[in-house]
Amino acid sequence: MVRHDQIGDPLLRPLAPVSRARPFVSRYRGISTVTLIAAALYLVISLTRYRSFIADGYDLGIFDQVVRAYAHFQAPLAPLKGQGYNIFGDHFHPIIATLAPLYWIWDNPCSLLIGQAIVVAASIPVVYRFVRRRTSEPAALLISAGYAIGWPILSLIDFDFHEIAFANLFMALAIDAYDRRRDRQLLIWCGLLLLVREDMGILVALFGLFVVLRDGWTGFRHRWLSRTESRRSASVIALTLIIGGGLAYKITTGVVLPHFAPNHEFAYWQYQSLGDNLPDALWGILTRPWHAIDLFFTPILKTQTLLYFLVPVLGLALRSPYLLFSLPIFAERFFNSRPSKEYLWSTHWQYNALPWVILLLAAVDGATRLGLLGTTTARNRRAHIFGAVFGVWLLAVAAFLAVTSNERVPWPPNPLRRITAAAWDTTPRMKAQTAASAVIPDNACVEADDRIVAHLARRTYASLPGMQAGTADFVILDLSEDNVGNFGPSPLSVQAKDLAAGYTTVFSQATIVVLRSPSYAGPSVPCHPLGGGR
Repeated sequence: MVRHDQIGDPLLRPLAPVSRARPFVSRYRGISTVTLIAAALYLVISLTRYRSFIADGYDLGIFDQVVRAYAHFQAPLAPLKGQGYNIFGDHFHPIIATLAPLYWIWDNPCSLLIGQAIVVAASIPVVYRFVRRRTSEPAALLISAGYAIGWPILSLIDFDFHEIAFANLFMALAIDAYDRRRDRQLLIWCGLLLLVREDMGILVALFGLFVVLRDGWTGFRHRWLSRTESRRSASVIALTLIIGGGLAYKITTGVVLPHFAPNHEFAYWQYQSLGDNLPDALWGILTRPWHAIDLFFTPILKTQTLLYFLVPVLGLALRSPYLLFSLPIFAERFFNSRPSKEYLWSTHWQYNALPWVILLLAAVDGATRLGLLGTTTARNRRAHIFGAVFGVWLLAVAAFLAVTSNERVPWPPNPLRRITAAAWDTTPRMKAQTAASAVIPDNACVEADDRIVAHLARRTYASLPGMQAGTADFVILDLSEDNVGNFGPSPLSVQAKDLAAGYTTVFSQATIVVLRSPSYAGPSVPCHPLGGGR
């Protein structure tokens, strides 16, 4: 039955349901296969990257230390961020505690990589369901596969581990729930989004505005004033999302994070070109829009990144209101003025995964609004043909990037090419890194190069070189690197300083050296992986 508020807009009429005549296994065999293959691919990329010591050990090590603490029901301290550093002074992401049970099975950072592969792959069936309502099953499978191996997803997987993987899943579920007018489900997924990171509150509030605007102000007012509980529920949910999202952002950034931060300040407000806080920034955008537009698109790196998103989706996302969900994310990145801002503006790292799922769903919705997709009888053939062509295009773009991506070509990074050869090699440097790790005994306080530290965090008190103020039992350096990690000092300068302080070289192979403290007297309780350090 069509509700009265759906009459007149074909996009709001109930979409033709997928046939339920087939058995469950047969009906979902296609998307299950795509999802399992993608999850396996993610695991191969992550685990071979870890094996090859090319992982970003700083972030992986931080999350490993935090989730291990959760698994032992302890405060989420991260020695890699500083002695006694509570991770809630950095970001608000309690959702990662759900991965703690994996450490009861296997106490290893690879557990995080496995968990992330599962979480990211879990978003694929959600994308499929959204697309399947608008086109044929083969086309929906092609588009879902194109999403699964899109360069932004592979950039996330190639970064090792990040909490934003959960945001992809919950954002896909939230958009899908809104698209199906399942407001109570939308409320649940938005609630989980708030546990992913502090900035998700802005997106949750935006969902509330979408619910308000879906029926127009008049429809919202009539529902709110209605005496029928079922008619008022959408209005109540809309206000809950708006108020709840705003309060969540304010409380996490204004109370929780400053409380745990060493300097009692929110560490990630770095938008001085717009204002000193969010209200000032919003006022600056409203009063100086041309300045904001110029800042958003320049330097050219930002525009290039946007094009890398829009070309694969053929610009169709520009036709959908779902595009608006990506704007706060891009604004957070492109208005940022932190010292390492180029990483935020580029196609590298994990920052691109969340806008990718938004823009892909927006593109499918935009194609529907243009009549290219849809499930009405008149559009079935066109929807099936265009859906298949669009899916093939997404896969073709992924294949092109896999073939051409390298350090000399300005394409987004694509690890598909790397895992066909280099990931399976065992180089002299890898042998040296493995041997150096074996030199370190359990329950030692160790400072280690960024590429090695994640391999030690499960059995030692580990941090980057220079962070333990000369009290570390062992120091592992890779003299071929420009810095020890996280934009820290050069390994040569650390080596010279430690040798002058009395450290002795106990291992040297290839470019890897291990230094031992003159005061080292054996394993100690403070140097336990969950210890407090010296």
